[in-house]
Amino acid sequence: DYNSVGRVTALSPVTWRDGWPYFGLPGNLTRSPRTWVKPNTGFSSEPSAPFEHDDAFDGPELSNVWQWNHVPLDDKWSLSERPGYLRLHALPAPNFWRARNSLTQRGVGPESVATTELDASQLQPGDVAGLALLNLPYAWVGMSRIDTGFVLQFHDQQAEKRITLRTEATRVWLRAHCNFDTDIGRLSYSFDGEHFEPIGEDILLPYQLRTFQGVRYALFNFNTQGQEGGWADFNEFILHEPRCKGQAPGILLGEVITLHSLADSTVLTNWRNHMRPVPTDSRFATGATTHFRVLDRGNGRIALQSVETGGFVTVKGLGGLAEVRIEAEDQGEASTFQWQDMLDGEIMLMSLYTNRYLFVDPGAGSLCSADARGARPDHRGGACFTWRVVVAGE
Repeated sequence: DYNSVGRVTALSPVTWRDGWPYFGLPGNLTRSPRTWVKPNTGFSSEPSAPFEHDDAFDGPELSNVWQWNHVPLDDKWSLSERPGYLRLHALPAPNFWRARNSLTQRGVGPESVATTELDASQLQPGDVAGLALLNLPYAWVGMSRIDTGFVLQFHDQQAEKRITLRTEATRVWLRAHCNFDTDIGRLSYSFDGEHFEPIGEDILLPYQLRTFQGVRYALFNFNTQGQEGGWADFNEFILHEPRCKGQAPGILLGEVITLHSLADSTVLTNWRNHMRPVPTDSRFATGATTHFRVLDRGNGRIALQSVETGGFVTVKGLGGLAEVRIEAEDQGEASTFQWQDMLDGEIMLMSLYTNRYLFVDPGAGSLCSADARGARPDHRGGACFTWRVVVAGE
């Protein structure tokens, strides 16, 4: 589970032990690494996205990314009644949660922005159509037809907040911006498709077990007066991913870096050819003792070379306390780590020798080990690190 973005698909190596399959690697059964090497099956293909999130609604079928929130009534939606538009006929429902024929696709992390253009001119009194964040609680922005005309509306179920704005317009662009790192969403609208005006406050996007599928973007149209109404035409759906390539710079191959424990802010140093965490103002944290060069070992794997001695960070024995050493020669697998990007400027380093992670016992000041099974949810258990590139002359 990844909080408000929901459950995500992940590949995992499988290890057979005593006739039984286990997720994970031989030295760390039941714990799947965040990054690993795909087996060479002899088949190759160009990487491509399995889904096309954008949809111009100009084809004979919906894009394969869409899912109906309820079993749809097929004669109440259409791509052909107005070519180039998705038409949703309003069906009776007391609220968005129970609306039929709501068309949804899951939110995309770590951040995504969904935009659609709505023609609300054919709504009937009681109809409500728009763009929603399908969750429990939910939120939406859209157009509603009342007896005296049209209104733009915002509804946040959790905050129990509703905003109603009178408008003469029947054509509106609606936008939902979700940051799944912070679990916060914002809704906005535009009458020209270029200048968007936020409406309402930040929307909390909780993960909950009622749907356990994370937030979904939804196009909807329902009637609150207990009858079938008019129709809403959606011209297009566009999904923008501001951070589709991540926000970390990738593996810092060739760079000289310092490593800092996220748990207690100590810096790793070459102390008598052992890896040791020390406070940044310690006399052992001076000069090149804390500087390590990142060497490429292929497939996202690296070696760490001490700038002070030229030796290599190497895991010995069982990878326990004091068994992470600085060896004069590269020891192959024992000197190799799988770089694991935590996507937010934090990393983990998994030893290929133990299949476990470089570890600092928070606050203890003891020598490093390479026996951590994984990260704690808050990343402060001792296996997660931040880095800083060393500027020439430091």
